[in-house]
Amino acid sequence: MSGPLLEAVGVSIQFGGLKALSDFNLAIHPGDLQGLIGPNGAGKTTAFNVLTGVYRPTQGEVRVNGVRVNGRLPHQINQAGLARTFQNIRLFRALTALDNVKVACRAQGALHQNGQVGMGAKLREALGNYRDWWRAMLLTPAFQAEERELTRQAEHLLEVMGLAHRRNEEARNLPYGEQRRLEIARALGTRPRVLLLDEPAAGMNTREKADLMVLIRKLRDDFQLGILVIEHDMKLVMGICEKITVLDHGEKIAWGAPAEVRSDRKVIEAYLGDSYLESQGQSHGGPA
Repeated sequence: MSGPLLEAVGVSIQFGGLKALSDFNLAIHPGDLQGLIGPNGAGKTTAFNVLTGVYRPTQGEVRVNGVRVNGRLPHQINQAGLARTFQNIRLFRALTALDNVKVACRAQGALHQNGQVGMGAKLREALGNYRDWWRAMLLTPAFQAEERELTRQAEHLLEVMGLAHRRNEEARNLPYGEQRRLEIARALGTRPRVLLLDEPAAGMNTREKADLMVLIRKLRDDFQLGILVIEHDMKLVMGICEKITVLDHGEKIAWGAPAEVRSDRKVIEAYLGDSYLESQGQSHGGPA
């Protein structure tokens, strides 16, 4: 097995007197599909924020492709191959689905040309005055060629996500489940090697969740990604993830295959509850 694409080693972070994450360890290899679960306030999103550079760890190291990235800005970590989605959807609501994805593709292209561009400057460069792009296209053949390639890339990602028929619709007019898919398409536009999905099934109905399970596996296989998923829907997590990490109060209390995790007494007490086992036709007979 090759080395991990993403690794957290002894990562802790403290806000004032509160230790939000304590001695957190994680390794995502190519082809991994792992889950991160736990009750609200367990530290899951904090872990994502540390991994992606939103927060700098108080202790420990985050490594992407074996390189320490502590202190790097989020766009620099994205450039290194790590992309994420958010609990609260973050789209350019007035742009079309196609343009949302093109912005991501263009931004990543700008980053690869100049890895030192600041986050605000990078976004301004990527977005520019978006309406003026169409006038610029008429003036510069090289820009026209670039625009055609960006459109091709974005249309491909929309097709992968089942959104090709929505290409010209503004993001704010899409159903909630399709906005979730569009956010994933935009993350893919940055050409990641590791994809972090923060509650991707939130707000979806049963059919949409079933389709999402199939889609996440397909993304892992077709794009050769490592994927880490935060999700409260246990059917989804247990159904697609090969390994699951469980957090409680910022500490890892379990790690293993779904069958191991769902029968772990600490996980049952902290998160799943006996009612979950009963709903699965199981009982827990471990020691008191």
